[in-house]
Amino acid sequence: AENIRVWYCDDRYTDYLNFVADRFHSANELVTIEPVLVDSDNYLENIYEESVRNGNVADVYLMLTDELEKASMMGLTVENSTYSDLYTQKNYGNSAIEAASYKGKLYGYPVTFDVPFLVYNKNAASSVETFSQLIDYCHNYTVNDDNQNVEQLVSWDVSDMLVNYGFVCGSVTIGGESGDDNTKLSADKDLLKKSLTEFVKLRDEFGIVRAETTLDSCADLFAQGKLAYTITDVSHLNTIAESGISYGVCSIPALSDDMQIENISENLCAFVNPYSSDVQTAKAVANAMSYDYAAAVNSTTGLLSSRTININSKEYKDTYGKIYEIYSEADDKAKFMGAAYFYTKFDIMLHQVWDGTDIETSVNSFLSELKVQ
Repeated sequence: AENIRVWYCDDRYTDYLNFVADRFHSANELVTIEPVLVDSDNYLENIYEESVRNGNVADVYLMLTDELEKASMMGLTVENSTYSDLYTQKNYGNSAIEAASYKGKLYGYPVTFDVPFLVYNKNAASSVETFSQLIDYCHNYTVNDDNQNVEQLVSWDVSDMLVNYGFVCGSVTIGGESGDDNTKLSADKDLLKKSLTEFVKLRDEFGIVRAETTLDSCADLFAQGKLAYTITDVSHLNTIAESGISYGVCSIPALSDDMQIENISENLCAFVNPYSSDVQTAKAVANAMSYDYAAAVNSTTGLLSSRTININSKEYKDTYGKIYEIYSEADDKAKFMGAAYFYTKFDIMLHQVWDGTDIETSVNSFLSELKVQ
């Protein structure tokens, strides 16, 4: 009999991992999957220590792909080669495969993703393509029986990096095409300044004070029918979906006709530890978590499976289908070691300009960081 330990550090996955363990064991009686919830501090270091010294090996572990270079350099990755025929655009979409790869090789087994999008209350609002349409909507808004609960028209968490990254409209490059090259750090300064200028105009149009909004508070307001539009992410969609509010999903509107939002996604994958005493079985378990039982991800975690699930209903296609479409067009977060530093500096720049710092000053400060490397 074989015991496969699966390490993870986010409690939202507990029910899903227990479900997979149960099903997998029913199909393969000799294999027991043991999910192990651990602290996220020094996660990879602890996996390494336990693997090398204590014989308490994490055979498979869940990890966000922005740590992939680090895991690879620590010798904690095995190529995803046994099931590679399943890991194609047909089943996963471009973002998931890119995120699970490093230096041109596939390592991860994509489990879930996060990406931002606009949601609107169907009783009070409709889909929009540009922010100027959204501004027109606000200027021409009239209260009626359908929308009388709405207290605020447009609000979102302007502090969250994932949600707001797209507002620079592709003007910043961190890590190149695949996000794994630390020499590829650059920005188109003119486009960056132009997009931030448009971004800040939204503050004045919608009156959003940065300290007063969070993803949680906006999702809650929307779920209560008090907010007409908000930018949210997969992690907060459940709050909205379970509220019974009639809602629609669309891409974050373009800043202008020539400035489209270019999102980044976050990706969580299963990885196989080369220190496992049974790498082949560990691979089968990682594949089960990513592919075989993907249809159970949403009901057990409230998140969305990286595997594109096609459900043939209009309602599903209009909401989840749209999110998968937005996801497939997003870039994935850079995965070279030290990338987090540049995202932090990027975040500071966005916060500064929203709070009133001169755009030229904030941009120059950020660009000097990119050049320092």
